[in-house]
Amino acid sequence: MKRSISASGWIAVAIVCACASACESGFDRNDQIVNSLRILGAAAHIDNGDGIDWADAQVGDMITLVALVANPTGVPNVTVTWVTCLPSLNNTLTPCSDETVLRTPTQLITMASDPNSGVIQLGVGETIQYTVPQEAQPLLDALVARADQNVNAECALYIEAPLLIIAQGGDGEVVTALKNLRLSPWSQTGPGASDPALQYYIRNANPSITELDIPNDRSACAPGQTLVRACGGNLPPCDGGAACSPDGWCPPAPFPSGPQTICAQLPDTATNPNEVQTYYYCGLDGADGTEMEQPNITWYETAGSQGSISNSNPTGTPDLTSRTFETFTRPAGPFTLYGVIRDGRDGENWVAQDFQ
Repeated sequence: MKRSISASGWIAVAIVCACASACESGFDRNDQIVNSLRILGAAAHIDNGDGIDWADAQVGDMITLVALVANPTGVPNVTVTWVTCLPSLNNTLTPCSDETVLRTPTQLITMASDPNSGVIQLGVGETIQYTVPQEAQPLLDALVARADQNVNAECALYIEAPLLIIAQGGDGEVVTALKNLRLSPWSQTGPGASDPALQYYIRNANPSITELDIPNDRSACAPGQTLVRACGGNLPPCDGGAACSPDGWCPPAPFPSGPQTICAQLPDTATNPNEVQTYYYCGLDGADGTEMEQPNITWYETAGSQGSISNSNPTGTPDLTSRTFETFTRPAGPFTLYGVIRDGRDGENWVAQDFQ
């Protein structure tokens, strides 16, 4: 469903998190065994024709929003609705932040039909599309002006617009999740920007997963037995001429019984530098240095049991193993394994694979 949000809607939505450092993408449950209707992830994809899966959008960009909805019990007639709220002008609660309303979140869908409610419905479906309107440009211009006036703002040329996702089953079951959509004046920023104050914001791209493996080397996810690998685009075709699935995966290999250590292969950053990006951080005196993203994977499964992976660097940033590995014992019958990867900068992607 393609949708273009009104100017007032976009500007107001963006203002909600313009200065709120506490706004972070999150989901209401983190238990890893998925035995009911769940929203496990949500991602924004912007295709500018350069082969990069961007997560940042600016005016004129068409955004594809996708929700990862797990429905292991086959709840019938599930509908997924995306909504947001206009901010309050007098510091009162908006419907999207009112706990009374959120106890019955489907109220937001009904309220969206009233233009005076402050609730905006963005679209219906696990996948929706819409375009950032021209009227949102003044808000992005304000970010540029703020960076020109305050050196500590040079690394934060973005706005996080919070979106609520409501999945409603035909049996009355309802689950919700939150997605932050990042807006930035990305075409004006980066190391080649003519304005020095804009050189320290790097447009964010979504991370991705290329394979699930049972590795030979746990310290580096060295390829061992491949469980499933991505296909399509510039990736190699599937072995034996097998068809690539609509979501871009080759047919899986059999999943062995017994406890297994699996890992998610990330793309080679030497040839795909936008997969694990380096970005600037600012202090009171401007850009203080750079950091590299540390993509983290949350694992879910419809059955089986998880183990644990220890972090060999417990006093600092979690190591690769603790961020991308999983120990798992499969169930006796079919199951689905999900790996949701997030880069900490509103970029997100996943693999969702059925095993027999």
